[in-house]
Amino acid sequence: MEFLASDAMNGRGSGTRDEWIAVTYVAAQLRRFGLEPLGDNGGFVQMIEIERPELGAPPVLTVADRRFTHGKQLSVVSMPLPKLAGSLTRYTKGTPAPKGAVMLVGEPMTQEIGADVAAASIVLTNPDGCGPGAKAARDRLPRPAARTLGVPAATPRPACVALDAETYDLVAKAADGTSVTLESDVKSVQKMNTWNAVGRVMGSDPKLSQDVILLGAHIDHIGARANAPAGTDAINNGADDDASGSIAVLEIAEAIMRGPRPKRTIVFAWFGSEESGGAGSRYFADKPVVPLDRIVANLQFEMIGRPDAKVPAHTLWLTGFERSSLGPELARRGAKLVQDPHPEQNFFMRSDNYQFARRGVVAHTVSSFGLHKDYHQASDEIATIDFAHMTDAIRSMVEPIRWLANTAFKPQWLPGKKP
Repeated sequence: MEFLASDAMNGRGSGTRDEWIAVTYVAAQLRRFGLEPLGDNGGFVQMIEIERPELGAPPVLTVADRRFTHGKQLSVVSMPLPKLAGSLTRYTKGTPAPKGAVMLVGEPMTQEIGADVAAASIVLTNPDGCGPGAKAARDRLPRPAARTLGVPAATPRPACVALDAETYDLVAKAADGTSVTLESDVKSVQKMNTWNAVGRVMGSDPKLSQDVILLGAHIDHIGARANAPAGTDAINNGADDDASGSIAVLEIAEAIMRGPRPKRTIVFAWFGSEESGGAGSRYFADKPVVPLDRIVANLQFEMIGRPDAKVPAHTLWLTGFERSSLGPELARRGAKLVQDPHPEQNFFMRSDNYQFARRGVVAHTVSSFGLHKDYHQASDEIATIDFAHMTDAIRSMVEPIRWLANTAFKPQWLPGKKP
Protein backbone atom coordinates (compact mmCIF):
# COMPACT_ATOMS: atom_id res chain seq x y z
CA MET A 1 0.00 0.00 0.00
CA GLU A 2 2.89 2.33 0.72
CA PHE A 3 4.04 1.86 -2.88
CA LEU A 4 0.63 2.48 -4.45
CA ALA A 5 0.07 5.63 -2.38
CA SER A 6 3.62 6.95 -2.67
CA ASP A 7 4.61 10.21 -4.35
CA ALA A 8 6.46 8.06 -6.90
CA MET A 9 3.07 6.97 -8.27
CA ASN A 10 2.05 10.61 -8.81
CA GLY A 11 -1.54 9.96 -7.76
CA ARG A 12 -2.22 7.04 -10.17
CA GLY A 13 -4.24 9.29 -12.47
CA SER A 14 -6.90 7.60 -14.60
CA GLY A 15 -5.49 6.41 -17.90
CA THR A 16 -1.92 7.48 -17.10
CA ARG A 17 1.38 5.63 -17.09
CA ASP A 18 1.16 5.73 -13.30
CA GLU A 19 -2.10 3.76 -13.41
CA TRP A 20 -0.42 1.27 -15.77
CA ILE A 21 2.49 0.82 -13.36
CA ALA A 22 0.05 0.24 -10.49
CA VAL A 23 -1.82 -2.39 -12.51
CA THR A 24 1.47 -4.05 -13.44
CA TYR A 25 2.43 -4.19 -9.77
CA VAL A 26 -0.88 -5.93 -8.96
CA ALA A 27 -0.33 -8.36 -11.85
CA ALA A 28 3.06 -9.31 -10.45
CA GLN A 29 1.49 -10.09 -7.09
CA LEU A 30 -1.20 -12.25 -8.72
CA ARG A 31 1.46 -14.24 -10.54
CA ARG A 32 3.30 -14.73 -7.24
CA PHE A 33 0.09 -15.96 -5.58
CA GLY A 34 -0.49 -18.48 -8.38
CA LEU A 35 -3.73 -17.18 -9.89
CA GLU A 36 -4.74 -17.91 -13.46
CA PRO A 37 -4.27 -14.87 -15.72
CA LEU A 38 -7.34 -13.54 -17.55
CA GLY A 39 -5.83 -10.51 -19.25
CA ASP A 40 -4.45 -9.94 -22.73
CA ASN A 41 -2.00 -12.30 -24.39
CA GLY A 42 -1.92 -14.77 -21.52
CA GLY A 43 -1.12 -12.14 -18.89
CA PHE A 44 -3.05 -10.49 -16.09
CA VAL A 45 -3.35 -7.01 -17.64
CA GLN A 46 -6.14 -5.83 -19.93
CA MET A 47 -5.37 -2.75 -22.05
CA ILE A 48 -8.45 -0.73 -22.99
CA GLU A 49 -8.54 1.96 -25.67
CA ILE A 50 -10.55 5.05 -24.77
CA GLU A 51 -11.25 8.54 -26.03
CA ARG A 52 -11.66 11.32 -23.49
CA PRO A 53 -12.76 14.89 -24.20
CA GLU A 54 -10.79 17.55 -22.35
CA LEU A 55 -12.64 20.74 -21.52
CA GLY A 56 -11.08 24.09 -22.30
CA ALA A 57 -13.15 26.34 -20.04
CA PRO A 58 -15.35 26.15 -16.93
CA PRO A 59 -18.82 24.83 -17.82
CA VAL A 60 -21.66 27.34 -17.92
CA LEU A 61 -25.17 26.56 -16.74
CA THR A 62 -27.83 28.55 -18.58
CA VAL A 63 -31.34 28.71 -17.14
CA ALA A 64 -33.56 30.65 -19.54
CA ASP A 65 -31.41 33.79 -20.00
CA ARG A 66 -29.43 33.52 -16.73
CA ARG A 67 -25.86 32.20 -16.83
CA PHE A 68 -23.98 30.62 -13.93
CA THR A 69 -20.35 29.49 -14.09
CA HIS A 70 -18.55 26.52 -12.56
CA GLY A 71 -16.21 27.66 -9.80
CA LYS A 72 -18.21 30.83 -9.19
CA GLN A 73 -21.89 30.23 -8.57
CA LEU A 74 -21.82 26.43 -8.68
CA SER A 75 -19.70 23.29 -8.70
CA VAL A 76 -20.05 20.76 -11.52
CA VAL A 77 -19.22 17.56 -9.64
CA SER A 78 -19.82 15.24 -12.59
CA MET A 79 -20.46 15.93 -16.27
CA PRO A 80 -20.64 12.89 -18.57
CA LEU A 81 -20.81 14.89 -21.82
CA PRO A 82 -19.49 18.32 -22.86
CA LYS A 83 -23.01 19.57 -23.58
CA LEU A 84 -26.26 18.60 -21.88
CA ALA A 85 -29.70 20.12 -22.06
CA GLY A 86 -33.27 19.55 -20.95
CA SER A 87 -36.37 21.08 -19.43
CA LEU A 88 -36.44 22.06 -15.78
CA THR A 89 -38.55 19.69 -13.66
CA ARG A 90 -38.98 19.73 -9.89
CA TYR A 91 -38.29 16.43 -8.23
CA THR A 92 -41.17 14.63 -6.52
CA LYS A 93 -40.23 11.72 -4.30
CA GLY A 94 -41.03 8.37 -5.85
CA THR A 95 -41.64 9.82 -9.31
CA PRO A 96 -39.11 8.76 -11.98
CA ALA A 97 -37.54 11.63 -13.90
CA PRO A 98 -38.58 12.04 -17.54
CA LYS A 99 -35.78 10.97 -19.85
CA GLY A 100 -33.41 13.87 -20.49
CA ALA A 101 -35.02 16.19 -17.94
CA VAL A 102 -33.14 18.64 -15.72
CA MET A 103 -34.18 17.75 -12.20
CA LEU A 104 -34.18 20.30 -9.38
CA VAL A 105 -33.68 18.35 -6.17
CA GLY A 106 -34.11 20.32 -2.97
CA GLU A 107 -33.12 17.63 -0.48
CA PRO A 108 -29.98 15.56 0.15
CA MET A 109 -29.41 12.89 -2.46
CA THR A 110 -30.18 9.33 -1.36
CA GLN A 111 -30.10 5.99 -3.14
CA GLU A 112 -33.83 6.25 -3.72
CA ILE A 113 -33.56 9.73 -5.20
CA GLY A 114 -30.61 8.62 -7.31
CA ALA A 115 -32.71 5.82 -8.75
CA ASP A 116 -35.61 8.21 -9.40
CA VAL A 117 -33.44 10.69 -11.34
CA ALA A 118 -31.32 8.15 -13.22
CA ALA A 119 -32.91 9.02 -16.58
CA ALA A 120 -32.29 12.76 -16.20
CA SER A 121 -29.60 14.63 -18.11
CA ILE A 122 -28.72 17.02 -15.27
CA VAL A 123 -29.43 17.07 -11.53
CA LEU A 124 -29.34 20.50 -9.88
CA THR A 125 -28.99 20.40 -6.10
CA ASN A 126 -28.21 22.54 -3.09
CA PRO A 127 -24.54 23.10 -2.06
CA ASP A 128 -24.19 19.71 -0.35
CA GLY A 129 -26.46 17.70 -2.64
CA CYS A 130 -23.79 16.11 -4.84
CA GLY A 131 -21.80 14.66 -1.95
CA PRO A 132 -18.42 15.34 -0.36
CA GLY A 133 -16.63 15.92 -3.68
CA ALA A 134 -18.38 19.22 -4.42
CA LYS A 135 -15.84 21.45 -2.72
CA ALA A 136 -12.81 19.81 -4.35
CA ALA A 137 -14.52 19.73 -7.75
CA ARG A 138 -14.97 23.49 -7.65
CA ASP A 139 -11.23 24.06 -8.09
CA ARG A 140 -10.79 22.02 -11.28
CA LEU A 141 -12.51 21.43 -14.59
CA PRO A 142 -14.82 18.41 -14.67
CA ARG A 143 -13.77 15.47 -16.80
CA PRO A 144 -16.40 14.18 -19.22
CA ALA A 145 -16.72 10.40 -19.28
CA ALA A 146 -14.36 8.53 -21.54
CA ARG A 147 -15.73 6.61 -24.51
CA THR A 148 -14.49 3.04 -24.56
CA LEU A 149 -13.61 1.85 -28.04
CA GLY A 150 -14.83 -1.54 -29.15
CA VAL A 151 -17.87 -1.72 -26.87
CA PRO A 152 -21.37 -0.21 -27.13
CA ALA A 153 -21.69 3.40 -25.98
CA ALA A 154 -22.74 3.58 -22.35
CA THR A 155 -25.92 5.27 -21.18
CA PRO A 156 -24.57 8.35 -19.39
CA ARG A 157 -25.45 9.07 -15.80
CA PRO A 158 -26.88 12.54 -15.16
CA ALA A 159 -24.51 15.42 -14.48
CA CYS A 160 -24.60 16.53 -10.85
CA VAL A 161 -24.35 20.27 -10.24
CA ALA A 162 -24.15 21.68 -6.71
CA LEU A 163 -25.57 25.21 -6.77
CA ASP A 164 -24.58 27.86 -4.25
CA ALA A 165 -27.45 28.72 -1.92
CA GLU A 166 -28.22 32.01 -3.68
CA THR A 167 -28.02 30.38 -7.12
CA TYR A 168 -30.31 27.56 -6.00
CA ASP A 169 -32.90 30.10 -4.85
CA LEU A 170 -32.73 31.88 -8.22
CA VAL A 171 -33.09 28.66 -10.21
CA ALA A 172 -35.96 27.52 -7.99
CA LYS A 173 -37.92 30.57 -9.10
CA ALA A 174 -37.85 29.42 -12.73
CA ALA A 175 -40.98 27.70 -14.02
CA ASP A 176 -41.15 24.03 -14.84
CA GLY A 177 -40.34 23.53 -18.49
CA THR A 178 -37.71 26.28 -18.54
CA SER A 179 -34.88 25.46 -20.96
CA VAL A 180 -31.61 24.54 -19.22
CA THR A 181 -28.21 23.82 -20.75
CA LEU A 182 -24.85 22.87 -19.28
CA GLU A 183 -21.94 23.15 -21.66
CA SER A 184 -18.26 23.85 -22.11
CA ASP A 185 -15.81 24.08 -24.97
CA VAL A 186 -13.90 20.92 -25.83
CA LYS A 187 -10.21 21.75 -26.04
CA SER A 188 -9.16 18.36 -27.34
CA VAL A 189 -10.11 14.71 -27.51
CA GLN A 190 -7.40 12.50 -26.11
CA LYS A 191 -6.93 8.96 -27.37
CA MET A 192 -5.45 7.01 -24.55
CA ASN A 193 -5.49 3.71 -22.69
CA THR A 194 -6.63 2.52 -19.33
CA TRP A 195 -5.80 -0.81 -17.73
CA ASN A 196 -7.37 -3.56 -15.63
CA ALA A 197 -5.68 -6.43 -13.80
CA VAL A 198 -7.69 -9.67 -13.74
CA GLY A 199 -6.96 -13.12 -12.31
CA ARG A 200 -8.95 -16.21 -11.40
CA VAL A 201 -8.93 -19.22 -9.15
CA MET A 202 -11.07 -21.95 -10.71
CA GLY A 203 -13.54 -23.69 -8.45
CA SER A 204 -12.88 -27.29 -7.52
CA ASP A 205 -16.47 -28.55 -7.67
CA PRO A 206 -17.70 -29.69 -11.11
CA LYS A 207 -21.07 -28.00 -10.60
CA LEU A 208 -20.39 -25.10 -8.23
CA SER A 209 -17.32 -24.02 -10.22
CA GLN A 210 -19.75 -22.67 -12.84
CA ASP A 211 -20.72 -19.99 -10.28
CA VAL A 212 -18.42 -16.97 -10.09
CA ILE A 213 -17.74 -14.53 -7.28
CA LEU A 214 -16.23 -11.25 -8.46
CA LEU A 215 -14.07 -9.33 -5.98
CA GLY A 216 -12.70 -5.98 -7.10
CA ALA A 217 -11.39 -2.49 -6.42
CA HIS A 218 -10.41 0.48 -8.52
CA ILE A 219 -6.67 0.99 -8.91
CA ASP A 220 -6.68 4.58 -10.18
CA HIS A 221 -6.97 7.93 -8.43
CA ILE A 222 -7.08 11.54 -9.62
CA GLY A 223 -3.36 12.19 -10.19
CA ALA A 224 -1.62 15.48 -9.45
CA ARG A 225 -2.99 19.02 -9.56
CA ALA A 226 -1.63 20.81 -12.62
CA ASN A 227 -2.38 24.25 -11.17
CA ALA A 228 -1.06 23.73 -7.64
CA PRO A 229 0.69 26.81 -6.21
CA ALA A 230 4.47 26.57 -6.07
CA GLY A 231 5.72 24.94 -2.91
CA THR A 232 2.48 23.11 -2.13
CA ASP A 233 1.80 19.38 -2.29
CA ALA A 234 0.34 18.74 -5.74
CA ILE A 235 0.08 14.94 -5.56
CA ASN A 236 -3.26 13.39 -4.66
CA ASN A 237 -1.87 10.13 -3.30
CA GLY A 238 -5.19 8.34 -2.86
CA ALA A 239 -4.11 6.24 0.12
CA ASP A 240 -7.67 5.65 1.28
CA ASP A 241 -9.14 6.18 -2.20
CA ASP A 242 -8.48 3.50 -3.28
CA ALA A 243 -5.08 2.07 -2.45
CA SER A 244 -6.79 0.72 0.67
CA GLY A 245 -9.39 -1.23 -1.32
CA SER A 246 -6.83 -2.43 -3.86
CA ILE A 247 -4.64 -3.84 -1.12
CA ALA A 248 -7.65 -5.38 0.64
CA VAL A 249 -8.51 -7.38 -2.49
CA LEU A 250 -4.85 -8.44 -2.85
CA GLU A 251 -4.80 -9.60 0.78
CA ILE A 252 -8.02 -11.57 0.30
CA ALA A 253 -6.65 -13.14 -2.90
CA GLU A 254 -3.50 -14.24 -1.08
CA ALA A 255 -5.52 -15.65 1.84
CA ILE A 256 -7.77 -17.62 -0.53
CA MET A 257 -4.78 -19.01 -2.42
CA ARG A 258 -3.14 -20.18 0.80
CA GLY A 259 -6.16 -22.29 1.73
CA PRO A 260 -7.99 -25.16 0.05
CA ARG A 261 -9.22 -24.35 -3.44
CA PRO A 262 -12.80 -23.07 -3.17
CA LYS A 263 -15.68 -24.95 -4.77
CA ARG A 264 -16.84 -21.86 -6.65
CA THR A 265 -14.71 -19.82 -9.04
CA ILE A 266 -13.43 -16.46 -7.82
CA VAL A 267 -12.38 -13.69 -10.20
CA PHE A 268 -10.27 -10.87 -8.78
CA ALA A 269 -10.24 -7.58 -10.70
CA TRP A 270 -8.65 -4.16 -10.32
CA PHE A 271 -10.33 -1.60 -12.56
CA GLY A 272 -8.80 1.47 -14.16
CA SER A 273 -10.36 4.89 -14.71
CA GLU A 274 -13.10 4.63 -12.07
CA GLU A 275 -12.40 8.23 -11.15
CA SER A 276 -13.08 9.45 -14.68
CA GLY A 277 -16.29 7.59 -15.46
CA GLY A 278 -15.63 3.89 -14.88
CA ALA A 279 -14.11 2.88 -18.24
CA GLY A 280 -12.32 -0.15 -16.76
CA SER A 281 -15.32 -1.74 -15.07
CA ARG A 282 -17.60 -0.82 -17.96
CA TYR A 283 -15.25 -2.61 -20.38
CA PHE A 284 -15.21 -5.66 -18.09
CA ALA A 285 -19.01 -5.65 -17.87
CA ASP A 286 -19.43 -5.25 -21.65
CA LYS A 287 -16.72 -7.82 -22.53
CA PRO A 288 -16.66 -10.06 -19.46
CA VAL A 289 -14.02 -12.73 -19.02
CA VAL A 290 -16.82 -14.94 -17.66
CA PRO A 291 -20.53 -14.72 -18.59
CA LEU A 292 -22.28 -12.13 -16.44
CA ASP A 293 -25.13 -14.52 -15.69
CA ARG A 294 -22.64 -16.77 -13.92
CA ILE A 295 -21.52 -14.04 -11.51
CA VAL A 296 -23.56 -14.74 -8.37
CA ALA A 297 -22.11 -11.82 -6.39
CA ASN A 298 -19.79 -8.86 -6.81
CA LEU A 299 -18.10 -7.09 -3.91
CA GLN A 300 -16.07 -3.96 -4.60
CA PHE A 301 -13.74 -2.66 -1.89
CA GLU A 302 -13.38 1.11 -1.69
CA MET A 303 -11.97 3.42 0.97
CA ILE A 304 -11.61 1.06 3.91
CA GLY A 305 -8.42 2.59 5.31
CA ARG A 306 -10.02 4.70 8.01
CA PRO A 307 -12.90 4.08 10.43
CA ASP A 308 -16.28 5.70 10.09
CA ALA A 309 -17.48 7.22 13.37
CA LYS A 310 -21.07 6.48 12.41
CA VAL A 311 -20.56 2.70 12.79
CA PRO A 312 -18.90 0.60 15.53
CA ALA A 313 -15.10 0.41 15.68
CA HIS A 314 -13.36 -1.93 13.21
CA THR A 315 -16.56 -2.18 11.18
CA LEU A 316 -17.25 -1.85 7.47
CA TRP A 317 -20.49 -0.89 5.76
CA LEU A 318 -22.05 -2.09 2.54
CA THR A 319 -23.67 0.14 -0.05
CA GLY A 320 -27.19 -1.05 -0.79
CA PHE A 321 -27.12 -3.39 2.24
CA GLU A 322 -30.92 -3.23 2.33
CA ARG A 323 -31.28 -4.08 -1.37
CA SER A 324 -30.25 -7.75 -1.35
CA SER A 325 -29.73 -10.79 0.84
CA LEU A 326 -25.93 -10.69 0.42
CA GLY A 327 -24.90 -8.25 3.15
CA PRO A 328 -27.08 -9.68 5.93
CA GLU A 329 -25.90 -13.21 5.14
CA LEU A 330 -22.21 -12.23 5.16
CA ALA A 331 -22.75 -10.41 8.45
CA ARG A 332 -24.41 -13.52 9.88
CA ARG A 333 -21.28 -15.44 8.88
CA GLY A 334 -19.00 -13.09 10.82
CA ALA A 335 -18.28 -10.18 8.49
CA LYS A 336 -18.07 -6.88 10.37
CA LEU A 337 -20.51 -5.43 7.91
CA VAL A 338 -23.46 -3.10 8.50
CA GLN A 339 -25.81 -0.90 6.50
CA ASP A 340 -24.41 2.20 4.81
CA PRO A 341 -24.90 5.06 7.32
CA HIS A 342 -24.76 7.70 4.56
CA PRO A 343 -27.76 7.00 2.31
CA GLU A 344 -27.90 10.68 1.33
CA GLN A 345 -24.57 10.25 -0.50
CA ASN A 346 -26.00 7.67 -2.92
CA PHE A 347 -22.78 5.63 -2.76
CA PHE A 348 -24.47 2.53 -4.18
CA MET A 349 -24.59 4.20 -7.60
CA ARG A 350 -21.18 5.91 -7.35
CA SER A 351 -18.77 3.00 -7.52
CA ASP A 352 -17.83 0.25 -9.97
CA ASN A 353 -20.36 -2.16 -8.46
CA TYR A 354 -23.11 -0.24 -10.24
CA GLN A 355 -21.80 -1.29 -13.67
CA PHE A 356 -22.72 -4.83 -12.67
CA ALA A 357 -25.81 -4.11 -10.56
CA ARG A 358 -27.60 -2.40 -13.42
CA ARG A 359 -26.94 -5.52 -15.51
CA GLY A 360 -28.62 -7.72 -12.91
CA VAL A 361 -25.64 -8.93 -10.86
CA VAL A 362 -26.05 -8.67 -7.08
CA ALA A 363 -23.25 -6.15 -6.63
CA HIS A 364 -22.28 -3.89 -3.73
CA THR A 365 -19.34 -1.89 -2.43
CA VAL A 366 -17.63 -2.51 0.93
CA SER A 367 -16.36 0.68 2.58
CA SER A 368 -15.78 2.60 5.80
CA PHE A 369 -15.55 6.08 4.32
CA GLY A 370 -16.58 8.52 7.03
CA LEU A 371 -16.77 11.56 4.72
CA HIS A 372 -13.35 12.72 5.92
CA LYS A 373 -11.96 16.03 4.69
CA ASP A 374 -9.07 14.39 2.83
CA TYR A 375 -11.33 13.00 0.10
CA HIS A 376 -9.78 13.87 -3.29
CA GLN A 377 -7.15 16.01 -1.57
CA ALA A 378 -3.36 15.86 -1.44
CA SER A 379 -3.74 15.08 2.27
CA ASP A 380 -5.07 11.55 1.55
CA GLU A 381 -1.67 10.17 2.53
CA ILE A 382 -0.46 6.85 3.90
CA ALA A 383 0.07 8.55 7.30
CA THR A 384 -3.72 8.93 7.67
CA ILE A 385 -4.42 5.20 7.37
CA ASP A 386 -5.58 3.32 10.46
CA PHE A 387 -3.94 -0.03 9.82
CA ALA A 388 -5.44 -1.68 12.91
CA HIS A 389 -8.94 -0.86 11.65
CA MET A 390 -8.08 -1.91 8.13
CA THR A 391 -6.49 -5.20 9.19
CA ASP A 392 -9.39 -6.20 11.46
CA ALA A 393 -11.95 -5.24 8.86
CA ILE A 394 -10.27 -7.22 6.07
CA ARG A 395 -9.74 -10.20 8.35
CA SER A 396 -13.45 -10.22 9.20
CA MET A 397 -14.30 -10.56 5.50
CA VAL A 398 -11.99 -13.47 4.62
CA GLU A 399 -13.91 -16.35 6.19
CA PRO A 400 -17.37 -15.13 5.11
CA ILE A 401 -16.05 -14.80 1.54
CA ARG A 402 -14.51 -18.26 1.83
CA TRP A 403 -17.91 -19.52 3.00
CA LEU A 404 -19.62 -17.85 0.03
CA ALA A 405 -17.11 -19.53 -2.28
CA ASN A 406 -17.93 -22.97 -0.87
CA THR A 407 -21.72 -22.86 -0.61
CA ALA A 408 -24.62 -23.09 -3.02
CA PHE A 409 -26.18 -19.94 -1.53
CA LYS A 410 -27.09 -17.42 -4.23
CA PRO A 411 -27.88 -13.90 -3.03
CA GLN A 412 -30.98 -12.29 -4.47
CA TRP A 413 -32.27 -8.77 -4.90
CA LEU A 414 -35.07 -8.07 -2.47
CA PRO A 415 -38.50 -7.20 -3.90
CA GLY A 416 -38.45 -3.79 -5.58
CA LYS A 417 -34.76 -3.19 -4.80
CA LYS A 418 -33.12 -4.32 -8.03
CA PRO A 419 -31.63 -1.30 -9.87
